[in-house]
Amino acid sequence: MATAETTYSFLTPASELTRGSMAAEVASQLRDAIVSLKLPPGTMLDKAQICARLGVSRSPVAEAFARLEAEGLLEILPQRGTVVSFISFAEIREYIFIRKALEGEAVRICAARRAPEVIERLRANIAAQRDVAAAENRDAFHKLDLEFHEQLLAPLGYKRMKAMVDTARNNLDRARQMTNTMRRIALGIEEHAEIVELIAAGKADRAARAMHRHLEGMISELEALASERPELFIRPAPRRAPAAVIHQLATIRRLPST
Repeated sequence: MATAETTYSFLTPASELTRGSMAAEVASQLRDAIVSLKLPPGTMLDKAQICARLGVSRSPVAEAFARLEAEGLLEILPQRGTVVSFISFAEIREYIFIRKALEGEAVRICAARRAPEVIERLRANIAAQRDVAAAENRDAFHKLDLEFHEQLLAPLGYKRMKAMVDTARNNLDRARQMTNTMRRIALGIEEHAEIVELIAAGKADRAARAMHRHLEGMISELEALASERPELFIRPAPRRAPAAVIHQLATIRRLPST
């Protein structure tokens, strides 16, 4: 298990932040660091160092840790400390299942509605993806990839659904950070473009299947990665997805298209 010899220099001190929920801000910064692998799996977090870097008391940091544990990104070990969770294949499959269920249905609804402004924004996003891929800017592509999936969810206006997808995506994205080769990026752009054109054509079932294929493609990529970087992964029985996600997913029904 890695030790926390980091100075946490990637964290922004509280004095430089706009006012709001300090616990939410701490959680946001730590979440970004975990997803971007600045804090890789197995890193033991030093609460005192984090408090010192941020210039805050232990309370908001403890609350942030609890939030990230609920999201599956941290494990709080009694009498030992808090560690960044390892990546579990069982959990990856569960999170992909969640995303397929929700994003597949979102795509189906977008195709049924065929809203011109939504299609225009999606096509503009695809064009921007091609531009940053040509420049081999992986960070910019990752941001546009997130925006693409958010643009598919936004027209529905379901906040709980977005929160569920965000939780699933955060747990997948830290593994995908290491699989974003230029070949994979190019393939992802074409998969995105296929989804958009099927939406524009009103082919709801085909659009949903295309989204399912797009998400399922992560599994083979991550299996290849695990053979190269086994220290980042675990293969035991799953912890299950966060309880809030499981409860909310159980209440999902076929969402209306209008």
